[in-house]
Amino acid sequence: MTVKRRIAGQLAGVGAITLVISGTAVAGPTAGGAWAEASTGKVSVMSVAQPSPSRTWAGGAVIDENSEDGTIRFTPAMYERDLTRGGAWKQTVLPGADAWNSRINDISTGPDGSAFFVGDQGTNSQGVLVGRHVAGAWQLTSSTGLPDGTVEASLLSVSAASGQDAWAVGQGYVQDTYEHIPVVQHWDGRRWRSVQIPGSANWGLNQVEEVAPNDVWITGMDYDTGQSLAVHWDGRQWTRTPTPVFPDSAVLFDIAARTPTDVWAVGWSRDTDKQRPAGLAQHWDGTSWTQVPLPVGTYSLQAVTLRPHGGLAVVGGNDDAAVGLTWTPAAGWRSLDLPENDPQFPLGVSSVVSSGTHLTVGGWHYLVDDDGDSFMSGAILTR
Repeated sequence: MTVKRRIAGQLAGVGAITLVISGTAVAGPTAGGAWAEASTGKVSVMSVAQPSPSRTWAGGAVIDENSEDGTIRFTPAMYERDLTRGGAWKQTVLPGADAWNSRINDISTGPDGSAFFVGDQGTNSQGVLVGRHVAGAWQLTSSTGLPDGTVEASLLSVSAASGQDAWAVGQGYVQDTYEHIPVVQHWDGRRWRSVQIPGSANWGLNQVEEVAPNDVWITGMDYDTGQSLAVHWDGRQWTRTPTPVFPDSAVLFDIAARTPTDVWAVGWSRDTDKQRPAGLAQHWDGTSWTQVPLPVGTYSLQAVTLRPHGGLAVVGGNDDAAVGLTWTPAAGWRSLDLPENDPQFPLGVSSVVSSGTHLTVGGWHYLVDDDGDSFMSGAILTR
């Protein structure tokens, strides 16, 4: 049984640096040292977050396949690494996790020490899984604020400005017609409420980034046109901002903001039908989105994280190759040289987080055969 995987220029603060966006980009020599890999066994790692310089979280799901009928059950799971306590990855106890058939799709930490994660909709009236870090422990709760009649919903992203202000986005389906439903929810410190964005009826929402209460970005895809989507909240209204248009299609999976005038978004684009997805990187300078050239052969990008000195790192890939790149204004693109230790079980990656010069990447190993990609084991990479 194939496991579905989530499809789910730094200018400010670095002086008078100019971001060159014309011409062909190339990847320079490998940046950094060797990677260390920790196996998480049956846990596929889908999101990583850095609550402090010494602590890292890695969230995902235990994957259990029923040998009789081939169905798969997900149980939310979390790992933690604390450098002040030895630095080993240890699985975190999540009280009540066994009651959920859900993944941890995304984790967010706020500057005030708050933290949230989001997951998938449960059965019957269970709502959608959300977690909140309170008094040093994770509390798993059910958000029932979905639009009426929503089934099979997933919150794919969460972003918090504080413990009293957070946003989450995703998508679901109408119970009777199975039409697509975009899902946007806002946390006001007491509960999650459903929010309707004008024009969003046929949008796929993949990621949210809250820079401030009056500065929120949502990215994804406009299913009507097949083009990428970037929508901004200024505290009063939502406004769609134009993104580069491609002959066939494009989508944005992740977004990261350093300041209101320094925002990055990544995903993929196609110029022709059935073309292999090409990696896509875009930069917002406070006025417009501009495509930033990637090295030739870069495939679909799933995640981006900000790095020191105006830099960033991106990860992603296709079924036969993981992609990892870092960028700085001075050196341009350089390979992260993600390890491919066993060609029989390739590496898939979907999340990355930076703390100073250190990086953490979340993913899994999988087996490719005629029936599709089958999950083998989870992986956390650190450097």
